[in-house]
Amino acid sequence: MKVIRRLAIVALCSTSLFLVGCNSLSISEVDMNKEVAKQLAEQQENHITLLLNGNALNLDLLVTGADIDFTERDGGLVLVDMTSNMTGTLKAFGQTFSVTTKVNPSFESGVRIEEDRLYLVAPKITQIDVEGSSFNEKMLRSTLGSLHADFEKSLVEYFDQHPVYVLNHSPSEKTAAALVKNIIITEDSLELSIF
Repeated sequence: MKVIRRLAIVALCSTSLFLVGCNSLSISEVDMNKEVAKQLAEQQENHITLLLNGNALNLDLLVTGADIDFTERDGGLVLVDMTSNMTGTLKAFGQTFSVTTKVNPSFESGVRIEEDRLYLVAPKITQIDVEGSSFNEKMLRSTLGSLHADFEKSLVEYFDQHPVYVLNHSPSEKTAAALVKNIIITEDSLELSIF
């Protein structure tokens, strides 16, 4: 037991000395993208559900991938290009159409920290690509354009529950998580200001 306590004290002191020497922790785009890919591979429920207009549109979006890019534009933004498979039904012209296609929304957002988790905040859709050229897919493309605000609301709900990064990859990340005062988005990384 004494050996374990000594090791814990040494680790805590080492981490404290490390943090005293720096005032920020950096998370690169590469690390963020690796974490998101890992989470998508592990999670069973990567779904965004759209139930709109009295069930005229009942769609389920299964998130299959996401590419994250940081930019300093407009004070710092997280740019996300998401890939997803969409299934469901669309009611139009007095008929119900089954829809199965790939939908690739792109959006920009901010980022917030809660305990040791980083979440995307207030995603704003910049583009929605619907693959395919069938009648149903063209109708879906047209419908999604008019449901922009509802789609954004669904994204907000999804990212409020699914963190994009957890600060638990090293002792310094775990310690820094409790001390973050500010998040600065640079061209290639998130800078978490500690002091």
